[in-house]
Amino acid sequence: MVQIDKMNKEELLEIIRIKDELLKELREEIDAYRELVEELQGKLDIKDIMYSGNGD
Repeated sequence: MVQIDKMNKEELLEIIRIKDELLKELREEIDAYRELVEELQGKLDIKDIMYSGNGD
């Protein structure tokens, strides 16, 4: 594994691009889970549960 301080500009930009893509995919997955939670809450008629989206 190459250390960050030994990478050139192109390698660092590629890492940033990959990380940005991963973050985008994770955000999309979180949104899909939120929609699923809302759908299930609607089907179960659960509306008073406080869901902050912060894992609590």
